[in-house]
Amino acid sequence: MKMTFSKIMIAALVIFVLISGSFISFLVVTNANSLILLISILFIVLIAALFLGYTLAIRKQMTMVLNKLSETIQSFMNMQDHQVFSMLEDTMLSKIQTQIIKLSRMLQAQNQRHLEDSESVKSLISDISHQLKTPLTNLNMYYNMLIDSNLSADKRSEFTQIVQNELIHLNWLMESLIKMSRLESGIIKLNIENQPIDKTVLTAIKQIFPKANDKQIELRFHSDQAIITEHDVRWTGEAIVNLLDNAVKYTQAHGTIDITIQKYEMFARIDVKDNGAGITEQEINSIFQRFYRSENAKQTEGVGIGLYLVRKIVAQQGGYIKVSSMIGQGSSFSIFMPIN
Repeated sequence: MKMTFSKIMIAALVIFVLISGSFISFLVVTNANSLILLISILFIVLIAALFLGYTLAIRKQMTMVLNKLSETIQSFMNMQDHQVFSMLEDTMLSKIQTQIIKLSRMLQAQNQRHLEDSESVKSLISDISHQLKTPLTNLNMYYNMLIDSNLSADKRSEFTQIVQNELIHLNWLMESLIKMSRLESGIIKLNIENQPIDKTVLTAIKQIFPKANDKQIELRFHSDQAIITEHDVRWTGEAIVNLLDNAVKYTQAHGTIDITIQKYEMFARIDVKDNGAGITEQEINSIFQRFYRSENAKQTEGVGIGLYLVRKIVAQQGGYIKVSSMIGQGSSFSIFMPIN
């Protein structure tokens, strides 16, 4: 078992007293000169005084150091970076203090991330609850109407169609919310590979073509060459489909949507340009927020998830998205995907 500092000092003092006593006894037994005896006693007393002074000084210094360490740890517990020892001195104590401060900052950053994650989850749950409230309320209302035995056949048919439409909308909403939550929580692992981006874009165009055709909107695709980019085919296609779906929704019948791919040195640029209603300058910074709906878009189907998913998917692959728009002249969304 390791001895404490106090026990070591006591043991040393006992050994010193025994040796000193034995030496004085030896001088007395050998009838040493009284002057020698006096000098020896004074020397022993001086050594004892020096030993005691050194011990007290060491004890005082250790107490001071421990108090400062305690103060440093206390400031660390209070999430403060209070420096007790000089950072300019290359001492063990300053090094320990530096490591404690580093640990404190790491824990503060980790705690901040936990708080942000917690707030994000609360916000997500609140938003999802809000988005589900309306379709569920409508379903419940029309169900209660349908079970009315006095309801006419025409009304029953009309309400049944409304319920079917609400169920389709609810299914679409649930799928979008699941995608969003999976992306936010990091559950999805993107399979990023070097793939032709034009094939991914063309697949997305094929998916949106029936909806564009219903509104007699012309989809025009332009690409000078096959461009290989690093991207996840499925999720990048999802992002482009969302962009195209948005363009179709906000473009009037008989309009046009141009999809263009250009190659830059480090990025491939995918433009989706429509001649729809356009976006106000004040709203451009808000349209990528989760569940954001413009005042001009309240009458159009949607819940404000599409553009949020686009930016999230593109950003997770090292890309980014830009938008330019003018009211009455349409909008242009540009996705930049890394080539290498």
